[in-house]
Amino acid sequence: MRTSYLTVSRKAQIEIEEKRSTFIGFGQPLADEQEAIDFVSGIRALYPDATHHVYAWLLGGERQLQRYSDDGEPQGTAGIPVLDVLRKSGIENAGLVVVRYFGGVLLGAGGLVRAYSRAGSLALEAAVPVKMQMSCRYRVVVPYTDYDRLRFHLEQEGFWLGEEEFAMDVELTVGAEPARADRLIEICTDQTAGSALIEEAGSTYIPLPPPDPPPLV
Repeated sequence: MRTSYLTVSRKAQIEIEEKRSTFIGFGQPLADEQEAIDFVSGIRALYPDATHHVYAWLLGGERQLQRYSDDGEPQGTAGIPVLDVLRKSGIENAGLVVVRYFGGVLLGAGGLVRAYSRAGSLALEAAVPVKMQMSCRYRVVVPYTDYDRLRFHLEQEGFWLGEEEFAMDVELTVGAEPARADRLIEICTDQTAGSALIEEAGSTYIPLPPPDPPPLV
């Protein structure tokens, strides 16, 4: 099993114009093949009158899959350049769709490659690449009186916080890289005076925070 991989963190949409043709790019994280198929068909449904719906998606892990389509553009000028945007970035479990409205001016093979590559790259950037790290998942149950304080400290130290359940007490799902598991337990214990219930709940991939920007000189 992979310890980490690169993907994107959200849906995104961009638009560019090239010699009167409009290119609308979409990026999205994908969990599986069915979600990839639904992603492409959903864009087709939103833009049924577009000239082309070019797409590429790549799924990683044990079952690696990739698909692309030129959707009527000359072979090799659209789908492959969009797929290359994902491959060269090391991005997986993600898809790109570039919708084109033809503006009446032919772009030529080179122009098409550049336009589709640019639209795909901008859509990928807007979808925000993120590193997913295999991490320990914990179930943490705390009294309401300790919840706000504990959550603040967990957020301050960059721990991943998942779903929450509010009942007699508050139940949090918290993710920690293996090297930081002891620190997570220490924070939960300190901020609740030892009253927190902390249980391991398997493992999961969690998004790592982006690196700090370099200091201004």
